Amino acid sequence: MNHGSGAPVPQSAPAKSVVNLENLSMRVEKRDGTSVSFDRIKVEESIRRCSKGFENEIVEQDVIEELIKNSFDGISTKDLEKALILAAVALIERDPAYNKLAARLTLQKIYKEISGKNFTDDTLITVYKESFINGIKEGIAKERFDAELADYPLEELAEELCIERDDLFGYMGIQTLYERYFVKHKKKRLELPQSFWMRVAMGLALGEKKELRKQKTLEFYHTLSTLRYVSSTPTLFHAGLVRSQLSSCYLTYIDDDLNHIFKCLGDNANLSKYSGGIGSDWTPLRGTGSPIETIGVDSQGVIPFLKIANDVVAAINRSGSRRGAAAVYLESWHLDFEDFIDLRRNTGDERRRTHDMNTAAWIPDLFMKRVLEDKEWTFFSPHETPDLHELYGKKFEDAYHAYEEKTKTGEIKFFKRVKAKDLWRKMLSRLFETGHPWITFKDACNVRSPQDHVGVVHSSNLCTEITLNTSREETAVCNLGSVNLSKHIVDGKLDKQGLEKTIKTSIQQLKRKIVTCVIVQLV
Repeated sequence: MNHGSGAPVPQSAPAKSVVNLENLSMRVEKRDGTSVSFDRIKVEESIRRCSKGFENEIVEQDVIEELIKNSFDGISTKDLEKALILAAVALIERDPAYNKLAARLTLQKIYKEISGKNFTDDTLITVYKESFINGIKEGIAKERFDAELADYPLEELAEELCIERDDLFGYMGIQTLYERYFVKHKKKRLELPQSFWMRVAMGLALGEKKELRKQKTLEFYHTLSTLRYVSSTPTLFHAGLVRSQLSSCYLTYIDDDLNHIFKCLGDNANLSKYSGGIGSDWTPLRGTGSPIETIGVDSQGVIPFLKIANDVVAAINRSGSRRGAAAVYLESWHLDFEDFIDLRRNTGDERRRTHDMNTAAWIPDLFMKRVLEDKEWTFFSPHETPDLHELYGKKFEDAYHAYEEKTKTGEIKFFKRVKAKDLWRKMLSRLFETGHPWITFKDACNVRSPQDHVGVVHSSNLCTEITLNTSREETAVCNLGSVNLSKHIVDGKLDKQGLEKTIKTSIQQLKRKIVTCVIVQLV
């Protein structure tokens, strides 16, 4: 209805729907198959227990209402537990305190599931210690854990478990550990959170002398479980397991040889199987149209092989816990480079697309100079210019200029010229469109390389944070860990002494990883 001015009358907001909890009639199916009435008091007690320290921020009634909205008559106790956790998760945007509630409710579920026992606040410590010892023994019996873990003083290590540190996790943290990191045997998890940290520490200490293992294990455990330092994912997955593949990334060099190409694809598949990330240098492969003299035909170039590499990544996940991952590198002077930067597009011939792996352009400084000078850029096939891949800086520029001159005399037959600025614009367009190719710089990486006396760096890795030498004979390996600076702030200041201790411990762990990596690769 209008009132003279023509302005509409404001409408009142709809009343908030409230679940009638007093007259609620809902049955819950227990694990033994019996059916009981929904016990609101028991749910309230669970919420109250997990809300300690946040009583003023968490509204119990709201959590229960959210729970009931996502429940149904005949719901199982297992699903009711999940619904309660999701009820807390749904309220996280209201206040971060609900994140802590969701995490504690998740922990409560995990304790019960993995220990196989009901517990109270008074009995949790005992249940936790028993679960740790039993989990290690079962893991050894099921041939999941290294048999040498049985030589550790398990009862003494159990006494060192600090279960209060479980409260350091938020909801996503503990849920991710549960879904991906806890060791399983036939879908049954063998670890609680602190048992997990202790198992990783035990695995990292395996290379120590037996009389030092307990000491080193506890040193590693207290650094990890306080989140002052955390090892990389493969280490958390595999430390202490029968096959301890602890390294993160592998950098491989693909030579222009059919046997070597498929050997490397097989190697990458095995590395991916044990949770390794892959960074591969594909520049040595000859360009499209160049001759294959052994059979007298023209090459199809690098792109079809990259399609196969993509499918290897898609076919093999990493330790059954996350997708395979790879990055492929190609220098920007390669004859197939324009097709390379289109690999992640969502249009075009799907046989020449690689949607499951990352692409990275390996760019020499000379290309950027040509862009700034608005000059032409020449693509070559590596079979005619093999040394370009092994040069950088002034030596690269001199060789590149010499090859450009040879195109004028007919000595170089396979080449193509484009405006450097147009190619750069195309690269940036693809980057905006697909996030690829990543822009990485060959000369900057080589100028700063401490290993420049043993050759040229040909690529980076999956995450583009390391630059190591690779060749047909050498695969580079990346070992990672993260120091958490936020855990070294005391009274608003950086605890330098504590940080120094953490760094020393983390370096010891990294050394153990590298030694273990060498042993695993030789087995």
